[in-house]
Amino acid sequence: MDVLQLNAVRFIQPMKVGRTGPLLLGCEDAKNGGHEVVIKLRGREMTPKSQLAELIAAQLAGDLGLDIPTPAVVDVPAELAAIISDPVVAAAVKASPGPNFGSLHLGTSFTIWPNGRTPIGPMRDQAALIFAFDALVQNPDRRTINPNLWARSDTIGVFDHEQAFAFLYTTILGDPPKPWVAANQIMGFRFLEQHVFYPALRGGTVDLVGFEDRLKN
Repeated sequence: MDVLQLNAVRFIQPMKVGRTGPLLLGCEDAKNGGHEVVIKLRGREMTPKSQLAELIAAQLAGDLGLDIPTPAVVDVPAELAAIISDPVVAAAVKASPGPNFGSLHLGTSFTIWPNGRTPIGPMRDQAALIFAFDALVQNPDRRTINPNLWARSDTIGVFDHEQAFAFLYTTILGDPPKPWVAANQIMGFRFLEQHVFYPALRGGTVDLVGFEDRLKN
């Protein structure tokens, strides 16, 4: 999946939710096309590893058929901090010069997936795809209490992948086991059993042929 290369030129507002304190910035591409982009700053709860996890997982998700906001690498100038009145936000911008991960803002025509909602009909197939993707990239952070999902009409989309590839954070001596085995040992729980869609999918049949075909290609 293609990634936009953008330059941040305008501060709009902090986003209301998100542990990493994302910001909504006005950005431009090489042709001066305007975009509103949700930025997760390197200087605000995001390590270089988590930024890379976001970028790689987002591209892979798009290639595997998941609905995601268009990913972007945004050059954030330190000078942008001078026009931000909130000193905490300004300091985070100033501490994050250069490339930062972002994604195009979805606008207002979506809702955050509510706790306890069960996917039905075509949404169940999408839920199975999301579950398979999170198993593949070892993402333990799509739980009932923190779904990191958005919905629009009968479409479910994903965001927030900074904890993906959890197996990369473990150090195993000798021959490493499968990534999911290592993660279970280190984290002390079976992360897939905590997945937001595990109860709805457990014991049923799912069609992952399209997912497998895309993965092979």
